[in-house]
Amino acid sequence: MGLPLWDAPRDAARAAFRYVGGRLITAIVTLFLSAMAAALLFSAGLVGLSRAVGFPVAATLFAVVLVALALAVHLVGQYRARRRAERIATAKQRVEADMALAIMLARSARPFWPVAAFLVAFMLARRR
Repeated sequence: MGLPLWDAPRDAARAAFRYVGGRLITAIVTLFLSAMAAALLFSAGLVGLSRAVGFPVAATLFAVVLVALALAVHLVGQYRARRRAERIATAKQRVEADMALAIMLARSARPFWPVAAFLVAFMLARRR
């Protein structure tokens, strides 16, 4: 028997894991079915083109198309990685600037700490 305090976070975590698991299974099945459809389409196209121009030419054309697709996927991946790296660098610069500002403000506020402590002590003493 767990603490009732942990019921809500535990239920939320279970729901999230169920959601992620369902999405993962859906993605795997979609990938498998897409691969099967692509393989059948490839073989049908190869057979159809083989009858028209011969197998060597058809195989070469399909190889060229697949290389072009692989190159396109590679270039898109590089573009996305570069954009992600730029976003990370921008966020890092923002954090560094925020930290420098916080450090500067903390240093400039250092002389006021005793005054703030006195005011807090004064207010606490008046409450009693």
